Amino acid sequence: MSKSHQRSRLYEFRIRYNAESVHCAFDNFHYYMAEDASQAYQYHTESMKKKHLPRQDISIERFNPYSERWENETDKAFFKK
Repeated sequence: MSKSHQRSRLYEFRIRYNAESVHCAFDNFHYYMAEDASQAYQYHTESMKKKHLPRQDISIERFNPYSERWENETDKAFFKK
């Protein structure tokens, strides 16, 4: 594959959110494959708009395959709490 056709690496992101402020005791998760946290959050926002669901976003985390842990990426995204 030539350099002009190289693809960016995709990472697994997990977005933690609540259905709405009334149900704040139960966290839900959506998982996305994206290049960065901002792109994953954009996918999440579009998905929730399409379903017309209220939500309260809490955090965005990226899975690190080397340490096998979720790392907080909330500050790296255009995240609106």
